Amino acid sequence: MPNGQLVEVANHKLHYYKKGENGPTVVFEAAFDPAGHLQWYNLQQEISKFATTISYDRSGILWSERGDNPKTGEKIAEELHSLLEQANVSKPYILVGHSLGGMLLRSFVSKYSDEVSGVILVDSQTPNDEEYLSPELYSMVNQGLPAGFLKFANATGVARLMFKGMFPDTGDYKYQNTVMPTLIHKSAHGVLEEQEEMNNLKKEANKIKSFGSIPLSVISAGDSQRFSSFIKDENLKMEMVNAWEMMQKDLLKLSTNSKQIRVPNSGHYINQDQPDVIIGAIKSMISETKLK
Repeated sequence: MPNGQLVEVANHKLHYYKKGENGPTVVFEAAFDPAGHLQWYNLQQEISKFATTISYDRSGILWSERGDNPKTGEKIAEELHSLLEQANVSKPYILVGHSLGGMLLRSFVSKYSDEVSGVILVDSQTPNDEEYLSPELYSMVNQGLPAGFLKFANATGVARLMFKGMFPDTGDYKYQNTVMPTLIHKSAHGVLEEQEEMNNLKKEANKIKSFGSIPLSVISAGDSQRFSSFIKDENLKMEMVNAWEMMQKDLLKLSTNSKQIRVPNSGHYINQDQPDVIIGAIKSMISETKLK
């Protein structure tokens, strides 16, 4: 059973998880990830002590139905906006996006800037990564998993094994590790579609260059070994580390009121490696926006 609520959006149901009733509304957008809102679940338990929190599953992920809308940044933003309206939470929103989720939030900020009080990008993907990477590295980073393999893995149950280690095997993640095996077959379809649309999503996001003066915090992972799992060549690995640093700094240009928070000992999933950094950034954003 869903741990949250289902709302009707554009003729299909989206699932969201709301925690907390006080303070400003913090909205989470997930990465390119079959776990959807589950990546934010533990953080919400803490942040809900001082804010209202909303995470959700994009269409086709976990408990959210696919619907008929195309997988574009604009439509994803519209669906999230409709969800938030129906959830009846207070405005303006503080938006928190991880990786692909940070890139997708550009469309939401562009369409609904008057409803956004702050943005936090967590090791966010940049839509113009081709400008920073050599052709060899760009191909390596963006090739993804073959669509045919993902479909085969899903149909034969291999997908459950592929994503088995998504969360640590500890009591803190018991809930996530219980849900994922039962829904991975469904989420795999949603992830595959997002992969197939990735180039279009990047082109769309790259047209949105500015958030104006909306406060922006860019949280950047700094563990130089985090790319070791798929880049074995040491020279390419260092190229990737340096390029990622430049891309993170490039994100600061999105707002005239931006700052970077580097997390030296964290991998890409800062929400698991160093969650206190994200909690602190949200607290600081709340304080900053209260002063305006």
